Amino acid sequence: MRWSLGLLVAACGGGTEVYEGVRYDDRFGDATAMDIHVPDGGGDARPAIMLIHGGAWRWGERGNYTEAAERYAAAGYVAATIDYRLVPAGVYPAMVQDCLCALSFLRANAEAYRIDRDRIAVSGYSAGGQLSALLGVAWDHPAHQPDCEWGPTGAPAATIPGDGVYDFTDDPNSWFEDFLGGTLEEVPDNYRTASPLFQVREGAPPMLVIHGDDDIVKIEGAEALVDAMHAKGNDVRFLDLDGASHVVSPTTATGGGYLQPTTDMPEAWTVTLDFLHTRMGAP
Repeated sequence: MRWSLGLLVAACGGGTEVYEGVRYDDRFGDATAMDIHVPDGGGDARPAIMLIHGGAWRWGERGNYTEAAERYAAAGYVAATIDYRLVPAGVYPAMVQDCLCALSFLRANAEAYRIDRDRIAVSGYSAGGQLSALLGVAWDHPAHQPDCEWGPTGAPAATIPGDGVYDFTDDPNSWFEDFLGGTLEEVPDNYRTASPLFQVREGAPPMLVIHGDDDIVKIEGAEALVDAMHAKGNDVRFLDLDGASHVVSPTTATGGGYLQPTTDMPEAWTVTLDFLHTRMGAP
């Protein structure tokens, strides 16, 4: 199957090369494409981070993470923002298979984008938080294996899920039904295999869980995931952001707030860079 590096569209953000519209699975066109932000300057292969957008498994696109990708590139990381099939085309497990195919693509083509294939982290927010957490604990589950050109791949080097749903059996709703292909009674196996909480096992890659304590997605789910990771002896950190909701983050102004996911808050950015540095090494 033919593929290309993608369109090199800009040199920005302090010398970042941006490859737009790189298709990691030609079968689905732009639904399975990514933008890759590569720090300029050549040199050795760099650690990378793959960013999975949110949107309740039915909305959103890779451009939602462009600003964050530029910040990662400015810090020395290659950053790939991915699209994936949304519902109804992406009903579980298709979305998970897409995300793993994208990770496999980055590893198979690491040299072209100056990526250290052994140091690729995965992060996401909201629906992307659930997907990124699942890649960290169930990358090798039979239901999740991609059948794209690049084939199955190993676990990410680290995961950073933000404000995700980690237990679909808790308070199921129509949003879950659309993603999982039915109700809990109709497809109970999907509800469990898609829930990161039930897939935690020993030997998972390091995980940093970020969650706002005023989020509509209950923080108890994030706490349960962290506890499960600890119980299995895994390396996990938890950042609980005071006053942060799902789309509005607090400011330093009294009573102030602004539209921003918790993973983009300054506090989260500082902790995230420290986590990546200590778990994957400096760029």
